[in-house]
Amino acid sequence: MAISALILVAEADPFNLRLLSELCSSLGYDVATAADGGAVLDSMARQRPSLLLMDARLPVMDGLQVLRIIKADQNLAQVPVLLCTGEQDEQARRSGIELGAEDYVSKPYRSFEVQQRLRNVLRLQLARGGGDVREARRSKATLEIIDPGTGAGTSSQLHISLEYEFTRAVRYGHPLGCVVVRCDNQREIAEQGGVAESDAVLADLSLLLQGGIRNVDHIFRSGPDEFTLLLPETDVEGCRIVVDRLGLLLGEFEEREGSGGPGPRTRIASACYPERQASDGEGLWRSVADAIREPSSP
Repeated sequence: MAISALILVAEADPFNLRLLSELCSSLGYDVATAADGGAVLDSMARQRPSLLLMDARLPVMDGLQVLRIIKADQNLAQVPVLLCTGEQDEQARRSGIELGAEDYVSKPYRSFEVQQRLRNVLRLQLARGGGDVREARRSKATLEIIDPGTGAGTSSQLHISLEYEFTRAVRYGHPLGCVVVRCDNQREIAEQGGVAESDAVLADLSLLLQGGIRNVDHIFRSGPDEFTLLLPETDVEGCRIVVDRLGLLLGEFEEREGSGGPGPRTRIASACYPERQASDGEGLWRSVADAIREPSSP
């Protein structure tokens, strides 16, 4: 059995510590945790991790100070560091990169972004021959988190992000929007225009949707003919604006002519928490997905 990579997660906030730990575990990594800078160094002295995911503003000993110590130690200098910084904390990001951090993720954490950057850093380390990180190649951490045909997140990533974004919305009293877009006649396109045409329609639809949302929003391929968009900090009015904007783009998209087959027909629906009552993120998404998967009226 392959040995999974070990990720040391250093974060003072218990909620964020649990979140980051679960994101790492969901990718198949082993996880160790630390709540302050001193604990990071103690943990690394006991067992060298494959990667350190560390908040730049730790208590007891600042994360940047910890980074400086690590990079000065010949036994630890090769451990890649992914630094966590506030969204507006440009100074911490700049200092972290100068001190040797491989990359950074911004707070509030976005599960999709954290997992992407984790995997990218470990892949880079693999290419450099990064010691025990080579074992990560055989762990389930190498499973794709991006749908190769459309560039959207995978269905498994959707469910991870749903849990995190809904939990965060409830904790801070913020709204959360969920939009589902479906290509109603995807099977018909494949049957009459061919699989290549069907794949091209989905790839173009994904690109269109990505161009119609913000950088902080998420897009996932939630079904063979369907995409789900998660819109953090988006209330009913904000969601309506997004749906209207996407509706115009989808109208233009449906005018494309198929290559030997029919053009696409799409539907769009949305729901927002807390206006749409739901006990969890899955329930919020399901309320939209189930409705849009109902056969359309003739």
